[in-house]
Amino acid sequence: MEMILTGEIIDTKTAFNLGLVNHVVPADQLETKTMEIANRIAEKSPIALRLAKEAIKVASRSNLDEGLRREVDLFATCFSSADKDEGVTAFLEKRKPEFKGK
Repeated sequence: MEMILTGEIIDTKTAFNLGLVNHVVPADQLETKTMEIANRIAEKSPIALRLAKEAIKVASRSNLDEGLRREVDLFATCFSSADKDEGVTAFLEKRKPEFKGK
């Protein structure tokens, strides 16, 4: 609130220390770092990613009880997916999962 109301300009180190940014990299490494993160995300189940994003959006626009109820529903949906079964099987077989988004 203070930063917004005062319009204080901060440097990257301060932004990182405050948790406003997750990574600080030199400009010439920005695309590499961005693609590294994107590839890590892309390895995850599309269903789990979609539901996680929905849970975050719901939580930001609702009260705690409503947000928690919706999160429970989304978790149940995710847990009943074929991707969940593939993730568990891949873990037990010590291999990389092959998610289908189902």
